[in-house]
Amino acid sequence: MTRRPQSPQPGRSAAGIRVRVGHTVAAHRSLLGIAAAVVGAVVGAAVVLFNLAIRAWTWVSTGFTEYTTHIGSPHGVWGWAPWLFLLLSPALAGAVYGPLIQRFAPSAKGHGIPEVMLAVRRKGGRIPGRVAVVKIVSSALTIGSGGSAGREGPIVQVGASLGSTIASWLGMPVSRVVLLASCGSAAGIAATFHAPLAGAVFALEVILTEFTAETFGFVVLSAVSSSMVARILQGDEMVVRVASDLSFASQTDMWWVALLGLVAGMCGLGFSKLLYACEDAIDWLWARTRLPQWARPAVLGLVLGAGLVAFPYMFGSGYPLEEDAIAGNFSVAFLLALMLGRALYTAFTIGMGGSGGVFAPTLFIGAMAGAAFGDVVSPLSASPVGVFAVVGMGAAFAGAARAPMTAVLIIVEMTGQFSLILPMMLAVVIATGASRFLTRATIYTEKLRRRGDVLDDPVEGTLLGTRVASQWMTHAPEVLAASASVASALSALRRTKESALPVVDGGRFVGLVSSLRLAELTQEGGSLDSPLSDLPLIDEAVPDGAPPTKVLEALRRTGLQALPVLDNQRRVVGWVSERDLVDRMYRDQRRAIAARTQTSWGSRMQDRRKSRF
Repeated sequence: MTRRPQSPQPGRSAAGIRVRVGHTVAAHRSLLGIAAAVVGAVVGAAVVLFNLAIRAWTWVSTGFTEYTTHIGSPHGVWGWAPWLFLLLSPALAGAVYGPLIQRFAPSAKGHGIPEVMLAVRRKGGRIPGRVAVVKIVSSALTIGSGGSAGREGPIVQVGASLGSTIASWLGMPVSRVVLLASCGSAAGIAATFHAPLAGAVFALEVILTEFTAETFGFVVLSAVSSSMVARILQGDEMVVRVASDLSFASQTDMWWVALLGLVAGMCGLGFSKLLYACEDAIDWLWARTRLPQWARPAVLGLVLGAGLVAFPYMFGSGYPLEEDAIAGNFSVAFLLALMLGRALYTAFTIGMGGSGGVFAPTLFIGAMAGAAFGDVVSPLSASPVGVFAVVGMGAAFAGAARAPMTAVLIIVEMTGQFSLILPMMLAVVIATGASRFLTRATIYTEKLRRRGDVLDDPVEGTLLGTRVASQWMTHAPEVLAASASVASALSALRRTKESALPVVDGGRFVGLVSSLRLAELTQEGGSLDSPLSDLPLIDEAVPDGAPPTKVLEALRRTGLQALPVLDNQRRVVGWVSERDLVDRMYRDQRRAIAARTQTSWGSRMQDRRKSRF
C-alpha cells in the first residue's frame, strides 16, 4: 500500500517564513529602523495601558485616581475611613502579586532595570515575554495600592521584554535582539516621561553603556515612535507641571548650584545605600519567620499600610507633591520630612518584595532636597526656590545612577525648563563626580554586584574572557596507556603531529610523554619495546576549572605546545593547545573584517549604477 505524500505542516512553514523575514530585517538597516519604530509603538501602547492600570487600581484602593491630592478624605466610592483602606490596600495587593511573581516571573520583583542591564550585556538580550505581563500587573498593584515606587523601572523592563520578544520571535541574531531590547527600554522612558531624547540617551548610557551613531539612530526612532503613541492616546501633558516663569536669575547663583549638586548628589547616593540596607534587614528578619517568599508582600504590606496611615503623603509616586515643592508651597521642615519619608518608604516597598522603580523616588528626593536648599539660601539668592528644586532632581539622580546625560535631559524634558540646562549640567557633573569618588556601584549595578553578577569585567574583552578551561578545551588527540610501548608512542606522536601526549594508568593521568624524550631515548639505544611506565614522564596538566590566566601561565612556564585538562579525579577530559589559540584569533579577526566591510542598500545601488556605465 503506497502512502500519500504528506503536505508540509503549516506551523513549520509559517515558522520558516518568520525566521526568513527576521534575518532579512536584521541584515538591512532600513528595515531594522522600521522594526525599531514598531517596537517603540508597541511599548508606547504598553505604557498607556500601564498608566491606566495604576489609575484603575488606585481608584479601587482609594476611590480616587490620584490620592495625594485627597489626603485625609474617606474612600471616594465606598466612604471607608482613610485608616482602613490605607492599612489593608498594600496587603491585599501583595497577596495577589506575591504569588504571581513567584510563580511566573521572579525577575519582575524589584525595580527591574538591573535585570535589563544584565540581560542586554550578558545574556544576549533574552527577556521572556511573560515578564512584561507580570511586571505590568504587579507594578500596577504595588503603586496603585500605595507602594512608594516609580513607574520608569517597570516600564523599562516591560519595553525591553517586548523588544526582545519581537526580535526572538523573528529569529534575529543575538546582536539584533540586544538592539531591539535596548530600543524597548528607550521607548519605555520616552513614553513615561514624554522625553524621547532622554529615553534614547538612557538606553545608551545606562543599558548599553556604549554610543555609536548607528545605535543612537535606532533607539531614537523607537523613542520618538513610543512618545508619539503615548501623546496621541493619553495627551501631551507634562509629567511634572512647573510655572512657566521659572528662570535662573543671576550667574552668581552658580556657586549655590555647585553646592546643591554636592548636597543633592549625596542625598541620591544615601538613598541608594539605604535601599539595600533596608533590603538586607528585611531579608534577615523574614528568614527567621520561615514563611514562604510569596507571602512576603502580603504580610509586610500590613506594615507598609500602617506607615501610610501615619504618613499618607507617601502614597504612590507623589508627583503632585513635587509640583507643590517646586512652587515653594512647603516649609523646610516638611520638605525634609517628605524627603526622608520617601527614602524610607521606597526602601521598604522594594525590600518587602514590591514591584516598582527607584528612578521617580530619586527625583522626588532630589526635588525636596533642592527646594529645602533653595529656602535656606533664599535670602542670599535671587533665583526662585523652584530653580533649586528642579536642579536638585537631576543632581540626586546623577548621584544615585551616575548617568549625567540622562539626568540633564530627562529633567528638562519632563518639566519643560530648557532654560535650566546650564545650572543643571554643573550640578549633575559635581554630583556624578562625588558619587564616583565615594563608591564604585550605582543604584542599579549594586543589586547585580551583591548577586555576584559583573557587568563590565575587563577580562571579558580578552581573547578567552573569563571562561574556565573546560569551556574552551578540545578533545585530546590521543591518550596512551602506561603499558603501551615506546614504539607505539612514537607512532601516535607522528600520527597526531603533537609534541607530547598524555599517559594514563587505570584511567588516571600519570604524565606526558614527549617526542623530545623519545628521540633522546632512541639515540641512547633504548629499547622500543619498553613500556611508557618505565620512562620519566612530564607531570604537567591543568584542572578543568582553571581560569585562562592559569592555563596560559602553564603553557608559558613549561614551554609545551599543549597540555591535558584533568577533572578532580585526574582523568583526562580535554586538551588545550597554542594551535587552538591561534585558530581562535584567526576566526575573531575574520569576523571583525566581515563586520568592517558591511554595506547598505544605498551603496549597493550606487555600485550597480556605476557598473552599467
